[in-house]
Amino acid sequence: MRAVAEALHLGPATTPPPDIGPRLHQIAPTEVALRFDGTPYGKRIPTGRPWTLLLGQGTPVALVLGLDPLSRSAAPAEIDSYLDRAKLRQRLLFGHTRTE
Repeated sequence: MRAVAEALHLGPATTPPPDIGPRLHQIAPTEVALRFDGTPYGKRIPTGRPWTLLLGQGTPVALVLGLDPLSRSAAPAEIDSYLDRAKLRQRLLFGHTRTE
């Protein structure tokens, strides 16, 4: 995950999140691709329709990367606990991005 954070130029939660430039590309009404530096590949991310509508309007996005594993099937309460723990342990990295 550190290599992903470096490719995205993310910063720690102890400082204001850096602007990491435009990195999102909408590929379907409910899916975006996240572009990494140094590779032609991207990470496909499923989204909700309201979120992609906001992206289409140029709304900035806060990107949060946790350095510890989290199940893809985690419930909202589990995600909240994960974020709280990771923030306390300084295991979250942040950046601001937008559509390309």
